[in-house]
Amino acid sequence: MQLSRGQRAKIADLIPNGQKLTLGISINAPHLVIDFACFGLDANGKLADERYMTFFNQPTTPCGGVRLETPAGDMAGFAIDLSRLPATIERLTITAALESNGAMSQINTGQVRLLDGGRETACFAFKGNDFAQERALMLLEIYRKDGVWRTCALGQGFNGGLEALVKHFGGSVAAESTPPKPAAPPPPSPVNLNKITLEKRGNSVSLAKQNQADHGELVVNLNWTMRNGAPAKTSFFGGSRANHIDLDLGCLFELTSGERSAVQALGNTFGNYHAPPYIALDADDRTGARSEGENLRINGQYWERIQRILVYAFIYEGTPNWAEANARITIKTPRQPEIEIRLDSARNDQPMCAIAMLENQRGEIKITKLVEYFRGHREVDQAYHWQLQWTRGSK
Repeated sequence: MQLSRGQRAKIADLIPNGQKLTLGISINAPHLVIDFACFGLDANGKLADERYMTFFNQPTTPCGGVRLETPAGDMAGFAIDLSRLPATIERLTITAALESNGAMSQINTGQVRLLDGGRETACFAFKGNDFAQERALMLLEIYRKDGVWRTCALGQGFNGGLEALVKHFGGSVAAESTPPKPAAPPPPSPVNLNKITLEKRGNSVSLAKQNQADHGELVVNLNWTMRNGAPAKTSFFGGSRANHIDLDLGCLFELTSGERSAVQALGNTFGNYHAPPYIALDADDRTGARSEGENLRINGQYWERIQRILVYAFIYEGTPNWAEANARITIKTPRQPEIEIRLDSARNDQPMCAIAMLENQRGEIKITKLVEYFRGHREVDQAYHWQLQWTRGSK
């Protein structure tokens, strides 16, 4: 079914079960960087609970009724289970907003597809000449009327970007520097557009090239602190060297040429930034005294030559106690939100943690949270099929 602007239809007429569907979104707009979001609104059309804004920094709603999921062939998308939504959510509004300069009139073509188990049942198509200098769009709406879920093809331009949309729907936007949360359960935090935290294992986000340029320098930073400000003599790693913490950052890499190996301080394989593998470890923090932690630098100018990178951390000395490490990695890329992954699993008895997978997907950087613990390098290799030959090393 082809939907025209303003056309309405009952979800049950498009999706047989009337509850579960997927939205696929594609926009052909060279040089534009676009963020997509789904706003779960109350009867007044407001974002009464900001946890029901689903976007790159908040990939699922608390009830699981809406989550980020991109169907094959689309740029973005949402998997929706209307039966899971609380009664307070009366409306889902799908939006697109420009992250950089430009206007929606620069779009060549775009569409929103309604899918039932991968089969397209309806499509709303639009073009840039439908709009003027707007920086955001309200694309499609799914709403409840008289107890029946319906959809409407909106195609409505909106002045302002994603931040303006959040405020329009009654939400608040976090400042770039947000103070730490108090110990008591706080009210829902403002939406942070400047950092993406991958909360659960398997959560992922994709970073597209900006303005058709290369990705620039990717910096993967490992940092850690002892919880509750514990003194050094009660080091979370324990052991005879109680005042010494040696948590090492490293990675496995696979190039498109088929070359596979590792970059890490162990064995003094620090890599090379300007030549294969285009990955370099900048320092080995033996004591934890460096406030900047340890960094892997990835040369995004050569991203097309990199197939995948598995980022890991391991304990070179001491008894593992990850629960007290408060360890995390951040991934910083020019003109992109900062990505944060915390080593927050409760398991403590393995000295090595596979933290994240970076994959080349048609030139984009797909980052997936792993946070899985292993006995050593060989076990990580086996789990993720690197097929390297391992020998004991030192530094």
